[in-house]
Amino acid sequence: GGSRALSAALGAYRALRDLGLISKIDVISSVSGGSWASSILMFADMDLQTLLGPQTDVSKLTLAELDKKPPPLGAVVMSKTSDIALKMKLQGVPFGLLWVATVAEAILMPFGLERFDSFMAKSAEDVERIKAENPQYRDAMFYTPQPGRAKNIIMGSTVLSPDGYKASANNVVYLQASPDFTGSPYYPKSETVDYDNNNIAGAPLTHVLLGGGFVESFAFGSSTPATRGGQFGGKAVSMHSPARPFCLARAVGMSSAAFGGQIANLPGMGGYINPQADMWPVSSLEHPRPQKSLRYMIGDGGNLENTGLLAALQRKATRIVSLINGDKGFSAAMDFCNAPGYIPTGDEITGQFANYFGYAKTSSVNQREFHEHNQVFASSEYVKILCEFTKLHNAGKPLTIRRTLEVQRNEWWGIPGGFTVDIVFALLSKSVEFEKWLPEETRQAINSGPAGGLDGFPGFKTMFNNPPDLTEYTPRQINLLSALTEWAVHQNADLFRVVLGG
Repeated sequence: GGSRALSAALGAYRALRDLGLISKIDVISSVSGGSWASSILMFADMDLQTLLGPQTDVSKLTLAELDKKPPPLGAVVMSKTSDIALKMKLQGVPFGLLWVATVAEAILMPFGLERFDSFMAKSAEDVERIKAENPQYRDAMFYTPQPGRAKNIIMGSTVLSPDGYKASANNVVYLQASPDFTGSPYYPKSETVDYDNNNIAGAPLTHVLLGGGFVESFAFGSSTPATRGGQFGGKAVSMHSPARPFCLARAVGMSSAAFGGQIANLPGMGGYINPQADMWPVSSLEHPRPQKSLRYMIGDGGNLENTGLLAALQRKATRIVSLINGDKGFSAAMDFCNAPGYIPTGDEITGQFANYFGYAKTSSVNQREFHEHNQVFASSEYVKILCEFTKLHNAGKPLTIRRTLEVQRNEWWGIPGGFTVDIVFALLSKSVEFEKWLPEETRQAINSGPAGGLDGFPGFKTMFNNPPDLTEYTPRQINLLSALTEWAVHQNADLFRVVLGG
């Protein structure tokens, strides 16, 4: 959700900081604008009080207060990315790097995290080990997460297709980038995949093995291991160094390249415009045949899965908080608690949520999204949850619930199922109770359409919310949206403490 997701995450992280829970998080799994926020949270060398700002008093959020500059993590989405991209293009930055470079300057540069010649590693000790084992990197720069934050981060993007071939719901996989390891830890449906040629007369590319494991992030993008045995992995595998570092900017930029899925299927365009990565599969007894590295187009994680939940379930996480910050709020058009025989469409809430229960299983007409294989929970749970949301919505409360759900087997994602997860779902949505606490002039601004500067709150647009810029939000929008999510977490503090605090 771009700037909306970052602004919402700002508020949630601020509340989790004040509840003393950030350092108790094992891993943050993020996508798109969530990766913008989470990468800053994890890597920025700045104390959390300064980075996230002081606790908000909702009753004091006058328009003058809302119009003040947001704290540093939120202020980055005041950047005019359209202007930055144009400037960089005029400076000769190629299209394939343009989005990543724009994100680097707009989102990461304020924290000194924008460098393309810097690798990632999980700790200073890992950096020392990497340099000892790879002397060619003895003078290289590495970004590492700051102490006192979550233990790790997964920044999700989508491996679309090799240059010149079409991406589809039956060949895309999820790329997971962390400071320590990067890759795709599964073969989709434990099978090889096929790609149609973008040229009508061209031959397809068939029986391609994709995924199967990770490499250390400093080595991601390297050539295929020199030996067949090396492609099976191990603790010390020799290969040529990658041509360029897999830097934080590339991980964050790829995670938010929302145009990727659509551009990949335009003949002659995808390999020219989309971010790219050289990848080779990790072999196994199941798929022992070696395969050379291919250059793939990479798109937004939301092209495949838009919350990061499935990466956590692949790791068999049993306690999860899922922050879903879509632009579509809850539809209260009917009473889902009294709807016998109702057949859900998946449109009752954002499809990002309905997906997990087997609804809104779509591959969009323009091939921007490939959401056909994401079910991990029983469909029968969906209407029960809609009923809970109905009660909260009617009471004017934030849509935050805690459920214990059985995880179903998902062969496409390599999730074995058969275990339960204690999960808090927190959906971005309007809250009458929150708005009651606001000053009268702020409530009037919310209901004044474009003139109030808060049109659509809280479901601000991902793109062109403030035209002509692509992603820019105003201080008023950032501050109010983050205040809402901060308030929602505090209203449900006991749920978050139980699930995250252990």
